[in-house]
Amino acid sequence: MLKQKVSERFQARRVQLMKQDTQACFIFFGAQEIIRNFDSQYPFRQNSTFHYLTDFDEPNAALVLVNGESHLFVEERDEAQEIWNGERYGIERAKVVFNVEYSYSIKSFYEKLPSLIKGADRIFYQLNDSSRLDSLARDQKVLRVVNGNHSSRGKGSIGNLPVLDPAPHVAELRVVKDSVEIDLIRKACSVSARAHAHIQKITKAGMLESELATELQYFMQKNGLQEWGYTPIVAGGANATTLHYVRNNELLKDGDLVLIDAGSENELYTADITQTFPVGKRFSENQKKIYQKVLEVNQEITKLAKPGVSYRFLHSEASVMITESLKSLGVPLPEKDSYRKYFPHGVGHYLGLDVHDAGIYQEHGKDYLLKPGMLLTNEPGLYFRGNETSYQGIGVRIEDDLLITEKGCENLTRELPREVHEIESNRN
Repeated sequence: MLKQKVSERFQARRVQLMKQDTQACFIFFGAQEIIRNFDSQYPFRQNSTFHYLTDFDEPNAALVLVNGESHLFVEERDEAQEIWNGERYGIERAKVVFNVEYSYSIKSFYEKLPSLIKGADRIFYQLNDSSRLDSLARDQKVLRVVNGNHSSRGKGSIGNLPVLDPAPHVAELRVVKDSVEIDLIRKACSVSARAHAHIQKITKAGMLESELATELQYFMQKNGLQEWGYTPIVAGGANATTLHYVRNNELLKDGDLVLIDAGSENELYTADITQTFPVGKRFSENQKKIYQKVLEVNQEITKLAKPGVSYRFLHSEASVMITESLKSLGVPLPEKDSYRKYFPHGVGHYLGLDVHDAGIYQEHGKDYLLKPGMLLTNEPGLYFRGNETSYQGIGVRIEDDLLITEKGCENLTRELPREVHEIESNRN
């Protein structure tokens, strides 16, 4: 169903972005439809920044922000195409529904762009966008227009307009969520956490990893969330020592652990949860040792996450705790940073429209400090790939989603059982 009227929050974001640099022109493209195979597309998902600034949910669109005004380029109405693919907003309706000053046909984009950038001192536009198949051709067309703008100014002009990455400006807005965004993520986290708890109860040896992914998705969809926020990981046994294992096609074996990293989207805002639990009813002693160490780090990071501290501080503290945990487990650490062999990733990342969401970690050479309304994951882990210890083949990660509040943080995924005795009780 087509939207009737989009919230003014999106218009306010565009105004806020333009106020960051009133002499600039910002250019954004929406996502394309991607061919899966002959005559079939992947499900369409809008580019996250384009959604953040417009809420426009059709492919092949563009947005230009300049002189305090929004110019939206969209597909025209086309009865023949709409028979197959559904009704479009079209030019006139897009202007009204999406609160923009001007709307045009996407076919006229390069024709109108020269007049829109005229008078701007700089262009903010993402070059080499790896998410688009036509990135190179599109970049060449945009740069041709920008360079043509210089020529039209005459010999006295001061060179081509600089083309800069808009990501830092957008990230400054996206990193702190408003109340509507927080509510959307809160639901995504709650449903996803309850889905994970459900999987704890039903997992049995002999099931395929893919069966668990299917059960997760069924639970999420039954509770109103239709899409994955990212490709799920269901990794039994030693597969859990591969950080981005996504084959999800092997049998689960009694005596192994299974690591599941999965979260669902709610209106494009995603949860990001990882749990690790035994395929059978109990942890082995070695599995329990590793799990308990990771859980202790997870719980301590939750206590430390609050306004005024930095992500770098949280990761540093996690690294110290992981190092001490490895030593207490008898794992040899010949060098200062040897822990990285067993904990090779960061303790977390920002979360929102993207699973690794927009946001800055440093500003002017200093660590960016956490603020109320920011969301980040808390995901310490230990992975034993080699055979130099008795823990070979064990991989454990525990990941929660934290909302920074005025005095600390709120764990949005707390509905998922985490303690060893809770998990073993849930496995009966």
